[in-house]
Amino acid sequence: MNRFLPFCALLAVLSVLSACTSNDAQPQENNLLRNGSVEQQSQNWFFNYDASHTANPNGFAFGHTDEAASSPRYSLKINCNTVKNDSAFCFYGQNNIPVSAIPVGAKLTLTAKIKPVNLTGQGVAIAIRGDKGSQVMFFQTTQGTTSITGTSEFKQYSVTLDNYPGNIDNLLVFMVYLPRTTGHVYFDDLTLTVDN
Repeated sequence: MNRFLPFCALLAVLSVLSACTSNDAQPQENNLLRNGSVEQQSQNWFFNYDASHTANPNGFAFGHTDEAASSPRYSLKINCNTVKNDSAFCFYGQNNIPVSAIPVGAKLTLTAKIKPVNLTGQGVAIAIRGDKGSQVMFFQTTQGTTSITGTSEFKQYSVTLDNYPGNIDNLLVFMVYLPRTTGHVYFDDLTLTVDN
């Protein structure tokens, strides 16, 4: 019996240490996006074309799919087989992201896991935008700095707004299928986080 008590005490201490370690190793993520895992169909995500093209001149196909996913089981996809209009583009987005809890001066980071398949041309980009009424107050994008083309497995990409200015009505994120692009792309595991 005397040997059993020290063993139980050691086991209790190890359990407490293990719980503390696992909590420290997994920081809580404060994702401002809804349905960032894309598991709830296209809920909270909208699809649209650029403002100058109300139709679908390049035959963009899009949707919620189980063809590929970074985490089980779904992703959002876009593909285009032929470019008929060099300026047309399309995008997924999410708006009405809660801004009241974001402190002025905070850093905002949008991350997405992206899988391109035979993606040629300009490729795709991700972006963060803040609007005040009809005026764009900020727009931060990977376009022009990070090339997302070709064929690869899911990779994580990010774009950061270093200094959130506050005083906006609408915060939006976009995954953009850029002009003059063909091929397939899949988006999954999207997060928008705040770092004070």
